[in-house]
Amino acid sequence: MEINLFQVLSTIALAIETSAPELNGHHKRTAFIANELAAELKLVPKYREDVFISALLHDIGGLVKKDYLIAIDDQEPYSHAHATYGASIFKMVPLLADKASIILHHHRKWGYGQGEYQDDERIPFASHIIYLADRIDIQYLKLRNSGHESPVERCVELIKDEVETRFHPLVVDAFLRLANKTYFWLALTRPLPLHLLRMYSPIADKTISLDELMDFGLLLNTIIDMHCNFTCRHSLHVGIVARFLAEKCHYSEVECKKIELAGYLHDIGKLAIPMSLLHKEGKLDDADIAILKSHSYHTFELLSSIGAITDIARWAALHHEKPNGYGYPFSLAGDEIGQECRIISVADVFVALTENRPYRTAMPAKRVSEILHQEAENNSLDSELVNILLEHRQEVMTLTDNMDLEHSY
Repeated sequence: MEINLFQVLSTIALAIETSAPELNGHHKRTAFIANELAAELKLVPKYREDVFISALLHDIGGLVKKDYLIAIDDQEPYSHAHATYGASIFKMVPLLADKASIILHHHRKWGYGQGEYQDDERIPFASHIIYLADRIDIQYLKLRNSGHESPVERCVELIKDEVETRFHPLVVDAFLRLANKTYFWLALTRPLPLHLLRMYSPIADKTISLDELMDFGLLLNTIIDMHCNFTCRHSLHVGIVARFLAEKCHYSEVECKKIELAGYLHDIGKLAIPMSLLHKEGKLDDADIAILKSHSYHTFELLSSIGAITDIARWAALHHEKPNGYGYPFSLAGDEIGQECRIISVADVFVALTENRPYRTAMPAKRVSEILHQEAENNSLDSELVNILLEHRQEVMTLTDNMDLEHSY
């Protein structure tokens, strides 16, 4: 099974911006600018790939720490904690680990050469490229939105004013050459379509394996659970429980991995839900509930953009559908809901009942059993899967406890 790497990374970039609508295409544009700067600098293909990948995900730490929103307004934040978090997140994935330092330093000023090293360690040249690309996008967008009569010329002036102080002179020289090319500004004038970004991208046709996609799945489930911190480890546990059920239903190893991945990603749509609502105390009104329920559809939207995993996208997105037809978002019923979807649904409910929440502690085993049996009797959950899970409850709890020890964060 081969999965297109560009589609995976662009989906993660979209997830970042789903969490922060203020970004509005910023990662795509920054990746485009950084890639064109790298090409103008005639960097070797492998390094261009590193620049593009890092630029496309440069604010991934912002899903944990929101200080990057200050930088969007072109102010100097007191810290760039999102860069530190982003570097830590990159280290979680073998395919990204060697680029963690690029993310860590992507707000590093040149400072007349003082930004070339930190503690006797050379700052990656890619960090300086991404820093300038990031600032070009911010400045040009602000100028256009303010109605400036000559946004291109003014953007060039602003960048030139800070060469040596803020920006690496070699990267600025590359930008000044690019600034004379019409296509460069046209690409930044309107929303940049993914198919066009892919055409420019140095990773357009690169693929990864299912096992490598699992690494990205673990990264995303960590981010999802941090976004909604009172359900810390929820997605991780749903993936583990879902895999256990898949094994008991005699799925192949490949199918078990795919079902596990669907469990990890089932709540990715919650990145589209305001944190203020996810953490709201007290009773939710009908409008709040409607917004919360939309997360499963957002999961479907996000994951469906990865062509090779449309089945996983469906299994993940349908975890609130019920065999009796009273689920959401598609109101499916009976055989319209495949067993893989039912596995994720049962795993999700079980984990929710057995984990601590701010408003209650984990429910005792007897109460969990009563609720699951009642849901099965109402045809809200698959009765066969509920019976399998409760029969092996202690084994499942041991699995999730062991996984917590392996994935502490």
